[in-house]
Amino acid sequence: MATTIADLSDLLKDIPAGAWVAISERQHKTIAFGVDARAVLNEAKEKGEQLPLMVRVPDRNTAMFL
Repeated sequence: MATTIADLSDLLKDIPAGAWVAISERQHKTIAFGVDARAVLNEAKEKGEQLPLMVRVPDRNTAMFL
């Protein structure tokens, strides 16, 4: 299995720290964000994204490995 590194900093730059974010895998864009992961996932599904990448914005600038 190949490892892929993706820089999400542009997608997450305007999202508040601690928020959950649903990101479209195909379109590489933010679908929804908020404080409740389940609500964010539901919103993404309502917008037609069945398997979004879910990430939580860190409280400070740091590297994240998923």
